[in-house]
Amino acid sequence: MQAARRLRLSASFQGRRRRPCTRGGPFLCTAAAHIPNRLTESAVLPYHASYGATATAAAAGTAAPLAAAAPARSTPQALAAAAAAAASPAGAVAPRPALLPPPGPSGVLVAYYADHWRVPLPPGHRFPMEKYAATHGSLEADPSLEGLVQLRAAPPVDFEDVTLVHEPAYVERFRCNHMTEPEMRNVGFPWSEQLVGRTFASCGGTVAAMHVVMQRHQQQGGGAIAGNIAGGTHHAFRDRGEGFCVFNDIAVAANVAMRDYGLDSILVVDLDVHQGNGTADIFQNDPRVTTFDMFGDKNYPWKTRRTNTYDVPLRDETGDEEYLALLRSWLPRLLRDHRPQLILFQAGVDALRGDSFGRLGMSRSGLLARNNLVYGTALEAGVPLVITMGGGYTRPMDASVSCHTDVYRTAAYRLAAWARSTPRGQD
Repeated sequence: MQAARRLRLSASFQGRRRRPCTRGGPFLCTAAAHIPNRLTESAVLPYHASYGATATAAAAGTAAPLAAAAPARSTPQALAAAAAAAASPAGAVAPRPALLPPPGPSGVLVAYYADHWRVPLPPGHRFPMEKYAATHGSLEADPSLEGLVQLRAAPPVDFEDVTLVHEPAYVERFRCNHMTEPEMRNVGFPWSEQLVGRTFASCGGTVAAMHVVMQRHQQQGGGAIAGNIAGGTHHAFRDRGEGFCVFNDIAVAANVAMRDYGLDSILVVDLDVHQGNGTADIFQNDPRVTTFDMFGDKNYPWKTRRTNTYDVPLRDETGDEEYLALLRSWLPRLLRDHRPQLILFQAGVDALRGDSFGRLGMSRSGLLARNNLVYGTALEAGVPLVITMGGGYTRPMDASVSCHTDVYRTAAYRLAAWARSTPRGQD
């Protein structure tokens, strides 16, 4: 079996130069894949050490072949979960203990970050990679958030989880630097070990935030909010990346939630200025996931646009009044018609007037009102919500960072106010 698998992988790389895997450094290489070994760093270890078999092996400084650790749903934990699901009348299973991060205190926003991975980009690259650390730093330095936000280093997503969505061969090729040059051009980043680490952490942060809100909802009832100061990579398809997106963290978190919590109604609210074509494509035949997307009609992606459950294309220069009126009309309808058990919020701020990749005309106060609409709707309905960061590309980046910071600050304020006003364990 392994020999046949190696033969298939080898054949897929014929006709071009095969890059050798890099040994040592922050990754340990095996014949199958790179296994993250950054987990020994003290700043990251507390959040990673018990996060699945792959992370445990990496923290110990050992690397097993990826195929041995993970064909999807073949690990002992996954088989136990499948057996429990088969025996359960409702078809739902308890989440696997090794994958559960602590939910944190009630009324406190748990937010994961992945900026401990510093991704080198060539001079003049148009992606503002520094915005993640800047947003993280703004939240950390804000005295008004003391006691309201708990910041955690994001764990790397497990192979078993990411391959619920992405083809294993694609994941392996990305890990081992076997992507073709056209594939990496579509992604928009040069390959590096740091990019691999950050990509797995960015996706893992969204999955971990999902576990936080689902645990809180199960233990305390009512609404719950957690976030990832990264992610929202909605242009990634099952077998390829594009538009600065490698793995689709929203799709991965949704699939893990359906597997581990037995959910059958998830709502994706995508308010980034670009259509989430990858998310739409992944869920086009899955009735359990409703995708709602408000985006600039004349903006990327033109050639690879897909059809969401609900698409709301916006004309250039759409401003606060029109945008917010549309959102106010849609959100109650979505919750009434679909009764979601989880909301995944793509909170890109590139609808801001003056954004380099935008074309819309929203103000910072308009985006604040947008955030409040989403949070208020979720909390009032008692639906757990996960925030992902999404796009924001002003030059200089300060305006985008301020709006990104607002996304999490507003969530912390709303969550704390909701916790004070709501008896614990009730909606």
